[in-house]
Amino acid sequence: MEESHPKYVRRVLLERLYERYMLDPLDMMAPADLLEDAVITRTNLVPNIHYLHDRGLVELMLGFSAPMFDGVRITADGVDLVENVSEFGLRFPGILGGDENDSVDIPVVMERLVEEADLCALDGEARRALVRDIHYLREELARPVRRWRSDVIGQVLDWVDGHFADGATPLPSLNTLRALLERHANS
Repeated sequence: MEESHPKYVRRVLLERLYERYMLDPLDMMAPADLLEDAVITRTNLVPNIHYLHDRGLVELMLGFSAPMFDGVRITADGVDLVENVSEFGLRFPGILGGDENDSVDIPVVMERLVEEADLCALDGEARRALVRDIHYLREELARPVRRWRSDVIGQVLDWVDGHFADGATPLPSLNTLRALLERHANS
């Protein structure tokens, strides 16, 4: 079992937040509360907690030290997910198969790509379209690996490339993501 895989880290985070919620639904956990063992490190806490926040599964209280947060608690949707054992196991498996372990770097690069899209030099509608395409790609790659649709992933990557066809500087992580996906497809 690969304990640093993002899906496993997210599962552990949700389970801990659920336990706290059942003790006191109004209590928020600090980052230090979540960093008590080796599974969750500062490095994998930040991107995974923000991912869960983007999904609406946790609420974050942000302070002045962004991207680190001051407090977090599970939402009602997060509670429902944890209590639905089959859906929870599908989205955040406790035991990952070989395909899932082989794709461990993809979510990290994907989150970097999301940040790069937010900060890119495109303006107005072009940037909004790029961000929509990147989020669509992130949705596709959030599926269990065995349910990835390679034709859809390839098409969305081409859409993202199309935003930079006029000579604008492409997103630095895009080629890294392509290489990881190609290596994963060939394994």
